[in-house]
Amino acid sequence: MVKKVVPLLLIVALFVTSLIAVGCGPAPTIVAIDLVPQEANLVASIQISRILTDADLIAAYDGWEKDPEMPQTFEQAMDLVADEIGIDLRDFSEAVIFGDTESEDYYFGAIITGTFDRVALIESIEGAIGEEMITTDYRGYTTYTITIEGEEGAICFLNDDSFVFGSIDAVRDVIDVKEGEPSLSGTLAEAYISLGDVWIKVAAEVPEGWMGEIPEEGVPIGLEALADVQVVGFGFNKAGQILSAQLKLYFSTSESAADAEGTISGLISFISILPDIPPEVMDLLDGLNVSRSGPWVTISLTTTMTEIEELVEAMEETGL
Repeated sequence: MVKKVVPLLLIVALFVTSLIAVGCGPAPTIVAIDLVPQEANLVASIQISRILTDADLIAAYDGWEKDPEMPQTFEQAMDLVADEIGIDLRDFSEAVIFGDTESEDYYFGAIITGTFDRVALIESIEGAIGEEMITTDYRGYTTYTITIEGEEGAICFLNDDSFVFGSIDAVRDVIDVKEGEPSLSGTLAEAYISLGDVWIKVAAEVPEGWMGEIPEEGVPIGLEALADVQVVGFGFNKAGQILSAQLKLYFSTSESAADAEGTISGLISFISILPDIPPEVMDLLDGLNVSRSGPWVTISLTTTMTEIEELVEAMEETGL
């Protein structure tokens, strides 16, 4: 996996962090999740600095066979990204992203923490969009606004090491929370927090009728027990050679959760008895654990870099 899987993870990490690195009153260090507004039905976080300083990812990229026109080292790749977008991703430590996926209006925001130069950051963004942003005041915070294709966005510095950017309503809502309005709470916040301190995590409310989007063909077991899921959370982490993932499902009742736990366990058992299952898949299944606590069902997986590498190689050999 050091040659195949890790470079893919690195590319994904670079892509995601480049998307979020586009863009108000000093204050103490901010805990970003505490400023997410109640209006959000989706919240996610990316530990940018931990991903971009991981020794395995850096070594994998440096040792990965690349086309001559590509950056040949990780440092060169990061320098290229900085040149292209005018922002050095290595300046950022965390991004907490939130939004309302059911809003008729564009409602999205990201709270970024790190070490950066305010003036240089604004100049980089203005250089990228080709015009100066308009400065306005909202509750004593300077906001930089821009309208692109009819959508009004804004950037606001919350203190010396954090800023929020996104739609104008989302940015103002973050400022409102910082000034005392209620922050995200309830089951969605509980799902997010319960995932712990991991590389990447996301929690979202599940829209009604989501089961209708799943094709029935090829599904070996009925999934009706999952129709009652209200909130879903997912977290991924890497600690040395250990990879771990968690999927948390919240149901309206403990009875629904118990039914779902049985369905999920049955599906895993069904897969394990299929013919010609590679031993590498069985090893992965052995690392799965399904548990329930009240209305919560948790599916957790612990594996290693080596096991994932072996699984990828086995899938390539079998043509999967």
